[in-house]
Amino acid sequence: MIKLGITVDELPQRRLMIQGFNQGGQRAMGMIRIELVIGDLKSNTLFHVIDAKTSYNLLLGRPWVRENEIVPSTLHQCFKFYRGGVKKILGDVKPFTEAESYFTDPKFYIDEDVASEVIPIEVHSTGQAIPRKDEQSKCLSAEENGDNKPKSTAFG
Repeated sequence: MIKLGITVDELPQRRLMIQGFNQGGQRAMGMIRIELVIGDLKSNTLFHVIDAKTSYNLLLGRPWVRENEIVPSTLHQCFKFYRGGVKKILGDVKPFTEAESYFTDPKFYIDEDVASEVIPIEVHSTGQAIPRKDEQSKCLSAEENGDNKPKSTAFG
């Protein structure tokens, strides 16, 4: 709020209780509408302001994601959207401080410049075709009847 130059008294008040990740409720201090610019994406967005220590500055919820036709990927730390072509916005390369790093997956700290070893996978043929499901059931019923010869020609 200080960076925006807005005081709490200037925020429109609403009686809204926000449920936190820790299942505790917290009353919103007010609301603010901001022209949010992320790369090529511009969006007039309403935020509910709370007084909390968090590792993030803001949360963009599902209504914002749907309204802006965003395709998010938490795994790849990015999101995509379409504005005259597909646009991709990357998240922070190092999103966590050292103090927060014990909460994270080590892959966030692996340098992408370092090539990892690629191990080729070899699949060897057994020389036999895998029977279709309908032929597998014929073989199973033949074995149950005491006939060990498959009735199908798929086995050769």
